[in-house]
Amino acid sequence: MADPPSSDKDAGIPMYLLPDMFDTVADAKEAAAAHIASLDRDPATVLFAVTDHNGLTIMTSADATE
Repeated sequence: MADPPSSDKDAGIPMYLLPDMFDTVADAKEAAAAHIASLDRDPATVLFAVTDHNGLTIMTSADATE
């Protein structure tokens, strides 16, 4: 279960943080996909990013569709 979305009105898009750490990028991608499927919106309109322990982005939803 993800944390509630951010309340930053400047962001424009609600952002969720999955509370778990994942062993692999594939595990993180699977968890993101499951959370996105639970939202009441078209999954094609949702973006996600996978970051490492240092906060560096290692994959985004754009990478997942290539």
